[in-house]
Amino acid sequence: MDSTAAEDETRAAKRARLTPSAAGGDADLISGLDDGVLLHVLGLVPDASDAVRTGALSRRWLRLWTLVPALRFASRISTGADALERYAAFVNGVLAQRARSGRAIESLQPIMPACVDAAQGWIRNAFRYGVKSFVLDLRLPPNFSGEHGHHEILLDGGFPGPLTLETMRLVLGDAKLRLPSTVNFASLVDLSLERIEIAAGGAHLLGRLVSSASCPHLQKLRMSKLRLPSFNEEMQLGAEVLSELWVDDVSVRSLELRAPSLRVLHIDICCHELLRVSAPRLEELAFFQLGVPPSRLVVDGDLAHVQSLKLFLKAHRPSRYGETENDTSILLLKQCSSVTCLGVNLEGPKVCEKDVDMIKSSVPHLAHVTSLTVNVSDVFERHDFGVGVASLLTRFKNLRHLSLRLPFFDSLLYDMREELDLECEHLDYWTSHDISMAHLQVVELTGLTGTECELWFMKAVLTSARGLRKVAISFNSKCEQHEDKMNAFDSMLHEKGMRTSHREAFMLNTCMNL
Repeated sequence: MDSTAAEDETRAAKRARLTPSAAGGDADLISGLDDGVLLHVLGLVPDASDAVRTGALSRRWLRLWTLVPALRFASRISTGADALERYAAFVNGVLAQRARSGRAIESLQPIMPACVDAAQGWIRNAFRYGVKSFVLDLRLPPNFSGEHGHHEILLDGGFPGPLTLETMRLVLGDAKLRLPSTVNFASLVDLSLERIEIAAGGAHLLGRLVSSASCPHLQKLRMSKLRLPSFNEEMQLGAEVLSELWVDDVSVRSLELRAPSLRVLHIDICCHELLRVSAPRLEELAFFQLGVPPSRLVVDGDLAHVQSLKLFLKAHRPSRYGETENDTSILLLKQCSSVTCLGVNLEGPKVCEKDVDMIKSSVPHLAHVTSLTVNVSDVFERHDFGVGVASLLTRFKNLRHLSLRLPFFDSLLYDMREELDLECEHLDYWTSHDISMAHLQVVELTGLTGTECELWFMKAVLTSARGLRKVAISFNSKCEQHEDKMNAFDSMLHEKGMRTSHREAFMLNTCMNL
């Protein structure tokens, strides 16, 4: 046999190993797939180091990983200096090799415990290599920023603006970020800044960064747990095409927002003096004021398009205090005249008989609301949440859907050491409340602990509920003395024409018996 024939036979043998046999033998079915399928598989690998290792499988896999559009670097190493240097060198080596291949990186996600200096380079590389999606998650040890205050990450305004970057998420573990005075993210659509200490310039430069001048196509913006240089900062956000904005755990002196295209706004912020909102197309609003409410909430125009609203309400206050804590929420309830879906975080338990009912004294009747979710705060006790909830329910006459979510009450930590106190002494707990649920169709109760007042609450709700279709009840799984109360709920609902559709240890679902 000549050499040519021998080579042909060798190649044929290799192809045979890659070809499925009729008998279903030990064929390498995976390597026989086309590049597109294999690249999709490699794109699902959570760590780029694992994708690189596939090159050891065969020549077919050797350089395939360099074509994967998404690169994720999930560090599993210790925080020692040598280990961090090796990790950073590996990431930089992969990026350099990828750059030499001429293949674009669609998504770059380095995740590591601590390497601020390397992070600076990765941000630059995201710009340099034409990355479409860049996620940087620095998991720094506690007090890292205070102990290493000289480390800063610069969002470099001198580097040419990225022309392909569409999504950027920076989670910096409270490391310090220095913002440039000028920067251009011409293609950025989605930006998230989380757990960051903003260096000098603070709110002013941050507002400029996310403005239409710097990010003309920005549609989604999230700012969470940002620490500004001073509590006296004033922030102005003006974005023409922004459609979704989340501001969470940020403290400023004032915030002025102008976003004519905004559809979704979630604010959980401490604003000391002024909050001004101009968003005439807003459809979904969540507003939770941290600390003392602002001295002024100014809404330019009305919020006539808002369908979904979430806010904070205080149910009761001592008689010696003024009624200021609900002012912002009351204003929003009046401004959002088209709201159909309302979510309330309820606080303010009634401590003594002289406490003032802040719901009945200030919350208007809301006939247009058809869906209500009440998240009860853990400042209540297991037996006293009902007064505030019942008072709130008097404001709604056209509810179709009601969801009540109880927390894990602090008292349970002590009660569960002994037998839980399930008996109540206030049998007339609900009778004085004008609750009308004539249109109610769906009820959801979650986090119940088995007290008698929970059952009485349900009876009060169902008294006028003639169109009920579904009731879903779930008990706190840490409260194991609830079986009798679950049976009582089941019996009561059967009397209302319901039938049990599903029952587990801590869950009861019923529906109308048609």
